[in-house]
Amino acid sequence: MVLVIAAFAVFFLLTGIYVAPVSPVVCVFLTFVSLTALKFLRAEQEKTFVRGAFARYLSSDVINDLLANPEKLQLGGEKKILTAMFTDVKGFSTVSEVMDPTELVRLLNLYLTEMSDIIMDLRGTIDKYEGDAIISFFGAPVDFADHARRACLAAVRMKRAEHVLNERFLNEKLSPSSLLTRVGINTGEMVVGNMGTVQKMDYTIMGSAVNLASRLEGINKRYGTWVIMSEAVQEGIGNGFVVRRLDRVRAVGINTPVRLFELVEEAGHVDGSLKEALGIFEEGLQIFETQDWARAEAIFESVLKITPDDGPAKAYIKQCQEFTAKAPPANWDGVFNLTAK
Repeated sequence: MVLVIAAFAVFFLLTGIYVAPVSPVVCVFLTFVSLTALKFLRAEQEKTFVRGAFARYLSSDVINDLLANPEKLQLGGEKKILTAMFTDVKGFSTVSEVMDPTELVRLLNLYLTEMSDIIMDLRGTIDKYEGDAIISFFGAPVDFADHARRACLAAVRMKRAEHVLNERFLNEKLSPSSLLTRVGINTGEMVVGNMGTVQKMDYTIMGSAVNLASRLEGINKRYGTWVIMSEAVQEGIGNGFVVRRLDRVRAVGINTPVRLFELVEEAGHVDGSLKEALGIFEEGLQIFETQDWARAEAIFESVLKITPDDGPAKAYIKQCQEFTAKAPPANWDGVFNLTAK
């Protein structure tokens, strides 16, 4: 607009002919406003497209972070203390073998939708799906000081939702059997960021702490539990949960011993009989760690009188019997070396 007015002024000085600049100035102004509005609308349209497309793969936090900081759409990561959670459905391969593929996909989508919504409602980030397994983490891209607590809340709420889902699956004959989820949770230093290539990248996590979370999910098989977490998680969740202390173990590929804990439930969701059984179990574990196998076995047997299906009590009774038949080495440090993933 300044250039237009200046041009008319020069024309007037050189020729003495006055031409009113109002119409050209208004035209320039309206053109500028129109182009700016068009550019804004296109930018918003692109953001809407990106949000709609990536909402199917990433949490809203990741999408908002990428829209606010487009430079993050580059390969690279950063080290952060996060909490990783791995879930897997027990015996899902057996279920999939007897189902029609279309029905299987429907069942899996119903299950994954319910579980994923719980994770994202607690501001967790879904890393990826591997069949029936969900890999997620808490504390990135948005920082949360209570990321361990959020992961544990997600785990116990998923187990509650599982009961409701299974009632529907069995009543509507959507599944030949119940879907039972095992969960592993670990807190530690991880690398989080965009990994892959410039053409194809994932916002994901890497590191030994991530591998341990994966191993913990599998360790549930040993103890007959559903949710196992590391000591690092137990230290970060406060007093709002009921947990059960288990062994110290060395997982496959991880040399540092880790104290395991079973995440039982939120504090307000446990009845008196279960609390009593957990108290007796802790007494038995203390005796077990003194290597008094017979006495420990008797205490674990008393746990089964209260909770007959208690997986950890059964696992420890079996271990006591094995050690009674064949004692561990004299230099055994009380840490179990797990050979299976």
